Amino acid sequence: MKTIWIEQRNNHRVLVFFNGWGMDEQIARYIHSSTPGTFEYDVLACHDYHDLLLPEEDRQRLAAYDERVVVAWSFGVYAALNSGLEHIGRAIALNGTPYPVSSDEGIAPEIFQATLDNWSEDGRERFMRRIAGGRDLAGRLAAVGMRRSIDEQKSELAALQQRLTDSSSQAEHGWRYSHAVIGARDMIFSPDAQKRAWRDLPLTVVETMPHVPFFHLKGWHEVMACSS
Repeated sequence: MKTIWIEQRNNHRVLVFFNGWGMDEQIARYIHSSTPGTFEYDVLACHDYHDLLLPEEDRQRLAAYDERVVVAWSFGVYAALNSGLEHIGRAIALNGTPYPVSSDEGIAPEIFQATLDNWSEDGRERFMRRIAGGRDLAGRLAAVGMRRSIDEQKSELAALQQRLTDSSSQAEHGWRYSHAVIGARDMIFSPDAQKRAWRDLPLTVVETMPHVPFFHLKGWHEVMACSS
């Protein structure tokens, strides 16, 4: 796992953001740019899940905060649970589930496999349109400036598949999500699958939101307000 501190001002509280598969820190920077300066959290952004464990140095730093909040999007919902992070005060899942490849509570296995098998420049363009919810929003997403290569993204997805099929590698986590936010227009993790996965959890459904939530929930403060 790769990490980068988006904000580090010696606040007493920290927000740990687990990005989706294939992404980099640019989305976290975009979200942060829409967040008021009165937001009193340091922010650590995580991406690239070839290895799901947070670096030991980051875990030690995070342990020193009075409050730790998790915001996790898409495959990051699964990654956060398996990151080794402990003592979470609040955790918000955005358009993802703890069972990312599942016929009932995640992405259908055949669709996941087809994505991996057909990943290419053309495949990425189609995927970006699907997660953004159309061509116009895909253009906005491209403007955020993600810099991951096709080969790197495919390798990461293959590593996640290997992890998911190896039952001996599933982590025991000592915390659970406190709230789930579901986009009713999500074309990756279907809203019905998310509702089944979170049937015992408080939910917020955003009717107009596709898989990418960050053009609808603008800034960390709006994301966290969903669970207030």
